[in-house]
Amino acid sequence: MKPLVLETSGVPAKLWVRDLNQVEGLAMEQIKRMATVPGMFKWLAIMPDVHVGKGAVVGSVAANKEMVVPNIVGVDIGCGVCAADTGLVWEPKRMGKEFWRSWQGLVMREVPLGFGRLKEKADWEGFEVRMTAGKLQQLVKEVAPLQLGSLGGGNHFIEGCREEGTGRVWLTVHSGSRHTGLQIAMHHAGVAAKLDERKGWKGLPDLGYLPLDSEEGRDYVTDMNWAIDFALENRFRMMEVMLAAFERVCGRQGVRWSWTSGREGIINIHHNFANGEKHYGAEVMVHRKGATQARQGQLGVVPGSMGAATYIVQGLGNPESFESCAHGAGRTMSRTQAKKRWKQEDLQEQLTGTFTKASRGIIDEAPGAYKNIDEVMDLQSDLVAVKHKLMPIMTVKGEGRN
Repeated sequence: MKPLVLETSGVPAKLWVRDLNQVEGLAMEQIKRMATVPGMFKWLAIMPDVHVGKGAVVGSVAANKEMVVPNIVGVDIGCGVCAADTGLVWEPKRMGKEFWRSWQGLVMREVPLGFGRLKEKADWEGFEVRMTAGKLQQLVKEVAPLQLGSLGGGNHFIEGCREEGTGRVWLTVHSGSRHTGLQIAMHHAGVAAKLDERKGWKGLPDLGYLPLDSEEGRDYVTDMNWAIDFALENRFRMMEVMLAAFERVCGRQGVRWSWTSGREGIINIHHNFANGEKHYGAEVMVHRKGATQARQGQLGVVPGSMGAATYIVQGLGNPESFESCAHGAGRTMSRTQAKKRWKQEDLQEQLTGTFTKASRGIIDEAPGAYKNIDEVMDLQSDLVAVKHKLMPIMTVKGEGRN
């Protein structure tokens, strides 16, 4: 579809929505403020899953020639989704509720959920990095090794799916850089706010910016890139546990299967990051907050809410969106509103057709609190092409937001 254009006092914004009035008021104000950050290039690209975020809307793409803005990256740096096609066709009789509950149990033994941590520190070469601030270095040494291979809470999930049409079984995981990534984001947002105040630059609520050619800007990009790598390693380790558990349960049910593709067989796409790229002939820093790359031919994963479809997509390289697309369904109500509106039995009803058991601690993740993922996909048909539509069989979530 052709995006709608919003004129602002800064650069314009192009929105992949049907009606500008559908964008909530606070989100619209955030878009207008984002447009006035110095160095913004061409326009903002606002995805169909747009909703209010910290300082900047979730579902936004902002290219900047001069600045990097921590809160237009987001607090869960490098959060993303991995998906693996097992190649095995779902057999309802042998892969029913017992099969998936067994798989869930095995996964939960190895993958800490919510605020959970590993019992012992994990090894990873990335922990040898030198961070830019002492408190961040301590997190990398003491906290991150206990969270590598853990899910977290909120909208993060582990899921078993079946592909429409073929019935092939897919496994997906959505998670990010955990507490350490959050602290990296908060630290550098604070640095940006103090720098802007010291230099007397125009203040924007929660939108402190760092010059790309400054020490502060380079420090943020360095630490951000570490968090992106950490988040990917985190997802890979969970996916390896998920695949091993799947193979074990298959064996119990007399199903022959073995994963042989390694990490090369896993699709990965991340959101909440900034990346140096060339667009319209200019070198720019492209911020994607709740948005992913969608270069020509690039594979990606766009999940819906718990209980809704996940799409495996291929990028169309649309220049108007800076070769980007939506990262998911996007919320329609806050977590507090969802908890007030839905009860546990409501959540279970919304999960009809899956083997997922509703719990009181994840009511804020009820499908009714999210946009319709099919509508989101329809609105971005000029950004990505659908390759596979996956329907959930079993979703695993952690309570809490850590």
